[in-house]
Amino acid sequence: MEALSLNRRAFLLRAGAFASTPLFVPGARALAGDPRGAAVEGGRANSTAAAMDQFVPAYMKAMNAPGLTLGWTDSKGRGGTRCYGHANVERQQPVTAEMLFQIGSISKSFLAVILLQLREEGRLDFDRPALEYMPWLPIETPFGTVTLHHMLTHTSGLPGDANMFPSNPTERVRQSYKPGGRFHYSNSCFSAMGKLVEVLEGRTYGESVQTRILDPLGMTATSPRLTELIRARTAESYTPELRDRPFPRHGKLASAPKIVSDSSAGSIASTPDDMRKYMAMLLSRGQGPQKRLLKEESFALMAHPHVRAEEFGPTASYGYGIAVDTLEGHTILRHTGGMVSFMSAMHLDIDGGYGAFASINAQLGYRPNPVAQLAIQCMRAEAEVKPLPRSPEVADVEKVKDAPEFEGTYVAADGSICRVTAKGDGLILHLDQQQVVTECLGGDRFLSSLPEYSTYAFVFRREEAKAGTTTPGPITEIVHGGRWFSRAKLESANIKPPRFAAYAGMYSNDSPWLGSFRLVERKGQLWVEGEVPLIEMGEGLFRLGDEPDSAEVVAFYHLVDGKAQLAKSGGSDFWRITTETV
Repeated sequence: MEALSLNRRAFLLRAGAFASTPLFVPGARALAGDPRGAAVEGGRANSTAAAMDQFVPAYMKAMNAPGLTLGWTDSKGRGGTRCYGHANVERQQPVTAEMLFQIGSISKSFLAVILLQLREEGRLDFDRPALEYMPWLPIETPFGTVTLHHMLTHTSGLPGDANMFPSNPTERVRQSYKPGGRFHYSNSCFSAMGKLVEVLEGRTYGESVQTRILDPLGMTATSPRLTELIRARTAESYTPELRDRPFPRHGKLASAPKIVSDSSAGSIASTPDDMRKYMAMLLSRGQGPQKRLLKEESFALMAHPHVRAEEFGPTASYGYGIAVDTLEGHTILRHTGGMVSFMSAMHLDIDGGYGAFASINAQLGYRPNPVAQLAIQCMRAEAEVKPLPRSPEVADVEKVKDAPEFEGTYVAADGSICRVTAKGDGLILHLDQQQVVTECLGGDRFLSSLPEYSTYAFVFRREEAKAGTTTPGPITEIVHGGRWFSRAKLESANIKPPRFAAYAGMYSNDSPWLGSFRLVERKGQLWVEGEVPLIEMGEGLFRLGDEPDSAEVVAFYHLVDGKAQLAKSGGSDFWRITTETV
């Protein structure tokens, strides 16, 4: 569901998910590999299949993906399916085309289709206040009226992952900026609109998905909700073995906890063949095999770039339940999905009439966008009788660019020293009378496998880029949890005294979605996992991140011996736990 709540945001940051993925990344062809469970339709489609068979295994190896399922299609439903790797690593069970993969927030486009259908039926007006349709929704809107259009485009000003029905019945989800002008991804709004569908239809949201979309398209394998009953048909899925700290790209994986969910923000599980049927309908601008699911006008509204959405990429906008972008002059509709242990991507070349869906059975912070993108590029090249595109280069995040740039002596306020030397493509930190060998997590973030240093990433911070340029400034300091070292001499007298000792520590929630997070104080400010700032708003109340009008807040309660015992974020409770390290 692309959750970005307090600890979830920190987890994604550890995994490098905030690095945007460009739509086109040229590079060398990948090494060849053998797919499993392959099926291809049509003559020239063999070229796309061959290109994917060459690229995907190398991509999976580089990205530490256990298994991957892939389907591509044109507007007529012609295309292919490929399966790679393992559905169950321990049993060496291969991925097959019949296995369900959770598609995550790609489910939002399904909700948008249903809401557009209800609009066609005269039962909804997207420009009317949402509270006219949902008077039971516990929200406060001090900055302006929220409409269904705002909710569908993530411009309501409401939080991203707040529980729309908090455990405290007097609590209200609060808006933080004027709606309409700014994109802020909100699972909460899409979950609420699913409840609206239930009220209007007099049945469960899953039943509406089944009747309005799955049955007309013949998507017989797809489940509109995540239940125990589909577990036997679902691929085993994985997360990092240690989920409470930075995770190296090729770190050890463990079987993920199973979830049960019916949220309209992201609870559909599907197969590549079924997703091909769904994509063919969208590529046909709403036309299904037997009838139209959407009128032309409705599809145009869905695919219209209503608001800039840089979270999806520097050139991306957002329509209704789907992002709108361009690739080589063609309009692209795309969305990704991030679940507890599945990551998916769907790309649709609307102008060319080609689509692809890919999903991996692991939550490692990245989405398989390059796979879906390459598939639609290959299909277009085949149709135009042109050479196939070069496969995207798989970035080696473990290789340090310009390693000597990091070298130097960094000094802390207490006089301790961290000396950095480059060795090959890596860095060694000489710290606390130890040689700390590190592994690059991508960019300026590094990880040590030594237990005493593995809780946080070593992050090299730079000066801001000069105005009018994107060239990063020089490195000025290293931060690691609550510690920091500067290339300039630090004077202890200038360091702010601790103010937030009551809140620093580790907090945990039993939900597999939420998990745990750590807070440290550095330079008189609290930081989630030592990297995401908390900005003080009032006594025991903080804003998450440095966006001035972010809707994400964290509050602390119940001081015992000077230590807060409870942190609340997005309507969820996180309780302090004692650990061997903070």
